[in-house]
Amino acid sequence: MKKIYVQEWMSFQPYGRQDEIDAYYVKVANGLADFLKTAVGERYSEHSLHGIAIYLTLWFQDLITQTGIWEAFTSECRKRYGQLVPFMTPEEEKEYYPGEVNPEDLRFLLWHYFQSLEKQAGGVLNSENPVFEDLAYQLYDYLSDEYEVAPENTRLHDMLYGEPFGENDYMRYRSILEWFHFCSYVGFENRSEYHHVVETAVRMGDVNPSLLSYDVKQNILFEGRKNLLSLTSVEWMALIGKIHPEAAQWAEVKVAPQGMYLYEGEDETSLFVKDLSGEEEVQLSVRKDSVNMDSLKGRKEGMTVLQSRWVQYGGTWWQDGTLVVSDYEEKMKEELARQAAKREDIRQTYDAFMKASGGKQFVFCQSEEEVRDFLFQKMEYKEKEEIQMPKMDAQHGLVLMVSPHTGIHIQMRLCECISSPENKFYDSKEAQKKAILFLLNPEVIPYDLSCALQDAGMLPDAGLNSLQGEEHGRELVKKHARFLTDYFFGKCREKDC
Repeated sequence: MKKIYVQEWMSFQPYGRQDEIDAYYVKVANGLADFLKTAVGERYSEHSLHGIAIYLTLWFQDLITQTGIWEAFTSECRKRYGQLVPFMTPEEEKEYYPGEVNPEDLRFLLWHYFQSLEKQAGGVLNSENPVFEDLAYQLYDYLSDEYEVAPENTRLHDMLYGEPFGENDYMRYRSILEWFHFCSYVGFENRSEYHHVVETAVRMGDVNPSLLSYDVKQNILFEGRKNLLSLTSVEWMALIGKIHPEAAQWAEVKVAPQGMYLYEGEDETSLFVKDLSGEEEVQLSVRKDSVNMDSLKGRKEGMTVLQSRWVQYGGTWWQDGTLVVSDYEEKMKEELARQAAKREDIRQTYDAFMKASGGKQFVFCQSEEEVRDFLFQKMEYKEKEEIQMPKMDAQHGLVLMVSPHTGIHIQMRLCECISSPENKFYDSKEAQKKAILFLLNPEVIPYDLSCALQDAGMLPDAGLNSLQGEEHGRELVKKHARFLTDYFFGKCREKDC
């Protein structure tokens, strides 16, 4: 197996020149890679195993240097899931030492990294697989010895926290944000996602690759959520900023998403823009020195529209990413009106559904006639011509569901897995085989409806294959259902429900 070279390691550091500390961590990464290769053989490519070894070393560096990433993760896990690390047992938590190397951390990270590789092919790994336990203890023994001699990466710590972040240090903050998003060990898939999106977009159209790459990078940087907590990197850094007084500004950062904003005026230092895309009329005061003012030479109050993203840092708003300037044309007003009407339609549909169902989000139907009766008689749904009536499956039925975020959802797959006295098609044997898909497969059901089914106790049969039997597999899922759903959907209740 080829060695990991220092150049690979340096691509994950926020500075350019290597030193003896970097050489030390490269040595650790190679040691970890040897353990990984021995444990999994030829199942995974050398490139993938090198990546996992580097990410585990980044985690180890975080512990030694006290940059606070893992501390933020465990604190948020405790808040969300009631445990410091997913899949940890109460007995293990009693033996856990925060800030040190723990086998439970390594077991979870190994599961996460290998699961990320398997997810590309639709595979699901059981966290209790003995391979993770055995390998975690091997790495624990190795890293416990290294923990006693490992040097703190003072350059990394100083770059992050050496100087307090002031109200004018937005570009410094964004540089750290970019490093965190693309180079930290919690965002294992972020680099590959960026390259995939750029390559796909270039193939689909005649675009400027350089401009496209920049636009994609900024969008993923501020909106991407492929990480262990399904948060944006801005939200992640807010958690970390609470740990370090020097980075207190991070906790105050807010992002106004990419959208259309109407220019309403200015003074010597600021532009005033109003959000046209949101439900509320919000005016932002944007620093002029963050905007390419040459692109706004012909601006007119109430007539010029700026399409961009805005970031509130240090109490003021900064323009970030690409900026598109256009006139406030009639077709733009019509599009905004359609978006507003769609939001209102979803609200009205949700209210009508809940009223017709007696406050239930799920209505079980056995025939097309029952579907029509509920939608067009009880709900008095008006848009009959826009609904293509589903062909009923006499053996599996159909479930009408409603979400306050997306409106009506017609569930035709796996209805036999939903346990309810009202579901005449419920089949416990089939549910034991397939109900887990409601927790692990975003293509089966929207996230908030998966959460609603779980909260209503309608997925009691969901389980993973376990060497300890089916009942244990179901109990495992029951204990960790919320984490598993968040992880595989890439969402979380704090943001998406």
